[in-house]
Amino acid sequence: MSKLGWYWHRLRAMSPGEMVLHARKKLRQSADAKRTSWPEVDLSSPGAFPKLPKPEDAPEVLREALKRDVENILAGRWRFFGHLEVQVDDPPKWQYDYLVRRDVESTASAFKLNYRSLSDGVDSKLVWEPSRWNQLVRLAMAAYVLGDRRAAEKCVEWLQDWVTHNPPYRGWNWTSALEVGLRLIQFAWMDAMLTPNAEHKTRNAELEGRLAKLRASILPPHVWYAWRHKSFGSSANNHLLGELVGCIVATARWPELAKCGASLEELQWLWEHEVLAQFAEDGGNKEQALNYQLFSWEFCWQARMALVAAGRKISAEVDERLRRAAQFFVDVQVPSDPWDYGDSDSAFVTPLFADDRKVVAEWHEWFRAPAKEQALEYWMGAARREFGTLVLDGSEWRSVNTPTPQYWDSERPTESGRQATLRIRGKWLSHEESGIAIGTVGPLIARLDWSRLGLGSMAAHGHLDALHISLWDRETALVIDPGTGAYHADKKLRNWLASRSAHNSPCLDKIREWPERMGPFLWRCQHYLPRGAELDNGGYRMNLFLSDTDSNGMAVFYREVDVSGDGFLVCDREGSRKRSFSVRWQFAPDSRVGDLGSRRYRVTRHGVSMVVQVSADWAEVWCVTEQSQVAQADPDAPLAGTVSPAFRKTVWAPYLKLVARPQGDKPCVFSTTFLASARS
Repeated sequence: MSKLGWYWHRLRAMSPGEMVLHARKKLRQSADAKRTSWPEVDLSSPGAFPKLPKPEDAPEVLREALKRDVENILAGRWRFFGHLEVQVDDPPKWQYDYLVRRDVESTASAFKLNYRSLSDGVDSKLVWEPSRWNQLVRLAMAAYVLGDRRAAEKCVEWLQDWVTHNPPYRGWNWTSALEVGLRLIQFAWMDAMLTPNAEHKTRNAELEGRLAKLRASILPPHVWYAWRHKSFGSSANNHLLGELVGCIVATARWPELAKCGASLEELQWLWEHEVLAQFAEDGGNKEQALNYQLFSWEFCWQARMALVAAGRKISAEVDERLRRAAQFFVDVQVPSDPWDYGDSDSAFVTPLFADDRKVVAEWHEWFRAPAKEQALEYWMGAARREFGTLVLDGSEWRSVNTPTPQYWDSERPTESGRQATLRIRGKWLSHEESGIAIGTVGPLIARLDWSRLGLGSMAAHGHLDALHISLWDRETALVIDPGTGAYHADKKLRNWLASRSAHNSPCLDKIREWPERMGPFLWRCQHYLPRGAELDNGGYRMNLFLSDTDSNGMAVFYREVDVSGDGFLVCDREGSRKRSFSVRWQFAPDSRVGDLGSRRYRVTRHGVSMVVQVSADWAEVWCVTEQSQVAQADPDAPLAGTVSPAFRKTVWAPYLKLVARPQGDKPCVFSTTFLASARS
């Protein structure tokens, strides 16, 4: 797509008010491009946030993790996104992609740099990752909890080096206000951990002086930038939350920073508005990206802690929305083998957990059952106890006695059909506003997706995953969402993983996908609102109206999921137009698929297996177990089978492709049955 075309569609996504704000943005960028001074502020008397627990109370799991992490970090053995092993210099190269080993250091005005179009495979996410200061926070933690002076010295030394190589508003680390907000949060925690107080046994005057200079160098330009250049309009998603929270945390710790940004009163008002705008009434994040559910919640929790520490009261409506958001994450994520829907870059806010390889599992456990041996409980237990219960177990939810919506006879979907309630009927737990339902049969767990494309007119982090089903057996993922890959490094792969064809939603053959992706974070429009409802027989029915570019006009797909013995029966049909369609059941990496004959297949992974039975109605069945078979089974989809279990990680995995060619005048229903089998 041409740059001119992208700008045209991006302009269409804006409201008139947003266009005015973009004009103001340009004026502010011009004014700040050469800025070298900021309002004078007193940073010598920090506020109450963050209030740290006693070092001697730290659980053993955290102590051991910090000992291990310090050795790895100082040796340059860093891990990005919780899984990507890289070797980092001392001091780190702060504008360097450590995956492709390319240095892009620049002193050009950040307002003239485009982080979406770096060349030679360089990814801005990899460039930004060291400057999120996660490893530096771990060093500060070790200094505080373990009394490790070496870790404290190195943390301050690297911060000083960062300031030298990243002057305000120049280079790649000043191209995103979200990154600026994140650094404000991290610096507040590091400052608290490195500042002598009653919990510190000794003082280090030289280190204290260096830290004081860092406050003066880092804080005013960061708060100024995060406030003046915060996201707005159709770009106001988790980025805006992060920018506001960065200002809230910094201002709660250093109140005079309000001179560089805004008062806590104004920041709180804006933040509370965004909590209610970005989380639906049932708790689901409207970006329709599961890792951003947790990422956004983390931001909000830190804001809440900071505001309460500063003596401010949080509205009951916001607290209830945060409680529902935590409940939503617990309900729909499987912590033992997590697979997200929508975009997932494995982002987290502050590394308060013990192990970055188990971030989801640690948060999930802390939400459900806080215990003193957990790292998250150590750092945030006091705030949680003040808040009260975060999530309830299934027995404590009361069913809402509302009739099942009758969506199926209407010709077009309407907004009025969607209910903002959570209902448990029979075997299904349904978050109706967010369009996610969870069902269990024996050891099988099914997650049904009948959601919107994403948040707002851009739907930036959404995927074409409506009607998709993910399946776990004994909490081992077997049928998966294909993942994200990378945002900028490989556009073809990014488009494939976000496409309807890569998910197991029914897809019309030889029809251009709709809505169409216009860029990494821009869709042409939203698709029609999908529908979902539990049926009286215990099944679940979803439908999705689609437009296409040929003369046939609208299409509608119906997918019904019924309980069948020890498994799920999935029935697919297209409306009355009798057009061919296909379904790709994508299995998880490391799966083995065996042909049992008579269109029966056994999928085995990590010691569990599941039998897949395909009905005789399907015109073609392709069991693709080797990547070399893709060219024959999917000549028009060379990336079929490619999945992304983690950000910037892709592998190939087997899949089952089914092709339907409806015949005659009778409605044709095409079924696939998934049955749990004994452990292999």
